Amino acid sequence: MNENAIDIDKIKIRPSHIAELIKLIDENKISFSTASQKVLPEMLKYKDIPAIEKIVNDLNLVQVGDEDFLLVHIKEALAKFPDKVEEYKAGKKGVIGLFMGEVMKNSQGKADPKKTSKLIEEELNK
Repeated sequence: MNENAIDIDKIKIRPSHIAELIKLIDENKISFSTASQKVLPEMLKYKDIPAIEKIVNDLNLVQVGDEDFLLVHIKEALAKFPDKVEEYKAGKKGVIGLFMGEVMKNSQGKADPKKTSKLIEEELNK
């Protein structure tokens, strides 16, 4: 609202819109960060807000949980940082965040974070 100089009484977002957004998060169709950083700001642009799922689909923001899709991006991230793979194997578990960030960047934020994290660990522990 501040960024767009919109008064609170001009906001068209209703509790039903928020409920629909939460449902999409609960169904793992979008992440919380996608909802807060991309969908909510987009909702502010509408005079008559359409179905939230339509906004998500129009912006191509649906999370992908397909393992083959995720593994392609995970393997690319691991190949890009072989030194960090070695650090992980030497006990530095914090580097998982680096790989996670790389996968999210390469997948344009579409990778399901929970599945991605699990698969990164599996790949690193092979």
